Amino acid sequence: MYYGADSGMFPGFADIGNKYGPFDLCALEIGAANEDWEDIHMGPYKAADAHKMLKGKLMLPIHWGTFNLALHPWDEPIEQLLAYASEKQIDLLIPAPGQTVNTRQPMNSNWWKS
Repeated sequence: MYYGADSGMFPGFADIGNKYGPFDLCALEIGAANEDWEDIHMGPYKAADAHKMLKGKLMLPIHWGTFNLALHPWDEPIEQLLAYASEKQIDLLIPAPGQTVNTRQPMNSNWWKS
């Protein structure tokens, strides 16, 4: 598993993927995306690209939908990621907060829509 925490996009993701990958699961932050914060927040597009660079099998989007820190609607990052991940053929693991899941299979709880 690769846990990205708060991170900006950097070329080292490819080095990490080449040396330690492939990763079964990559937890990467997608929220609070803003070009003024790009050194510490990737947002959905860059996080998905980092996942590919890390040679991840399953992506767990983190750091989104908890509180309104950014200048975008709170559900925007996950909606953008869903579209981009489909285009880039990235399998996602999106459990509801506190939900127990199998970390080897894609799933989408759609919890934010209810």
